Amino acid sequence: MINVIFYSLLALAILLTPSHGSDNITIGRMNVKIWPEYDDTGVLVIYDGRFTDSALFPLKARFLIPTGSVVSDACSVSPRGEHFCQLYEISSGKEFDEITITLPYPNFYLSFHTPSLGREKQKSFTYTIKATYPVDTMEVDIQQPLRAERFVVSPPARAELIRGFTHFLYEIKNVKEGDTREFKISYYKEDQKPSVDIKYSPPMMKGADTGKGSPYSTQRLVRILLYGGFFTGLLVLGIIIAWFIRSKKAS
Repeated sequence: MINVIFYSLLALAILLTPSHGSDNITIGRMNVKIWPEYDDTGVLVIYDGRFTDSALFPLKARFLIPTGSVVSDACSVSPRGEHFCQLYEISSGKEFDEITITLPYPNFYLSFHTPSLGREKQKSFTYTIKATYPVDTMEVDIQQPLRAERFVVSPPARAELIRGFTHFLYEIKNVKEGDTREFKISYYKEDQKPSVDIKYSPPMMKGADTGKGSPYSTQRLVRILLYGGFFTGLLVLGIIIAWFIRSKKAS
């Protein structure tokens, strides 16, 4: 029973960690992957990096992602490279949604999918990164989908073939808080299938063909149910702990 109480209090302590202002909070290195139609009809985006001052942790960190994106992973990474998925909050906005994550460690890993790029064979969109913290070095990796033709990125970038995919790579130094970086991407692609086959079920495959659905679109509902169950469990546990303490005093 004591162990249950300890771990419950530890979880609550992490959840109630106060957020710090952006003063003196800097990301040393941040890698941004922008992979259109990789495993979905939208764009897979990954923010992976490390804050410079480990003494500030745990803390609540903020990131901006395109409005309507579906989060796949929001993790803090331990010094041993272990990914610990975290609870997070999302505030909706017109251009960006703000996601707040409690990070026990300075390393972070955030992945999400943007809404579908649609059914048109000619794709053209702009991906905007808006920094919520200063970043010493930001590395951006744009991956060309398989079977895509006339793939063009702007601004121009260094191209490199990695594991069968063509990547367009950038390195940006001294990004300030609030800075934005826009990357324009256009290409032609005959089919609506993603580069990686993730074995869609028939209903999901139908959604992928029409550009109206996504195997990740159900994740938001699933996560809401999971988090609702988690907090309900904490409430029940709190009631049990209170009853246990009162019964001990009565005896």
